[in-house]
Amino acid sequence: SHAIYTRSFLLLCPSHALFAGSFHMMIPELPSYLSSLGGAEHKGLIIALFTITAGVSRPFSGKLADTIGRLPVMYVGTFACVICSLLYPQLALVSGFLALRFFHGFSTGFKPTGTSAYVADIVPDGRRGEAMGTLGICLSLGASSSPPLGSWLVKHYDINAMFYASAVFAVLSMLILM
Repeated sequence: SHAIYTRSFLLLCPSHALFAGSFHMMIPELPSYLSSLGGAEHKGLIIALFTITAGVSRPFSGKLADTIGRLPVMYVGTFACVICSLLYPQLALVSGFLALRFFHGFSTGFKPTGTSAYVADIVPDGRRGEAMGTLGICLSLGASSSPPLGSWLVKHYDINAMFYASAVFAVLSMLILM
């Protein structure tokens, strides 16, 4: 078959969007949160630590995706995202926050890498570009629609509501994978 819009692919798309939304919703609010912990001078590390570990973990997660399978790698990345989101409200120290950002970055090295490999497995060779483009749109939708939601939650509730919503997005992403 030459179809890309199979049940597996159509489930992977919202899972990918929710995963991206889970960590992107925090981005606008993290600098002021870090400042409230007394770490204003470390604001640049918020994204840097996350991005560095996401990049460093990708070759490792890619190798794991080839050896233990795509879905286990996606589960590990999504589960790590859930745990990190639930731990943010427990942190009161700048060092703990920055360590968690470092660990949280690993999740973004695992889930998208496993997802890309999985898509390559389930989509016909001649349609992979189209499938990856569609998946990219889903990631962009999650990444661009969730920051306003995160800010809204902080404004109308508190920062912890945003962290818990982030965890819910990641849980939903994992449930869809299952």
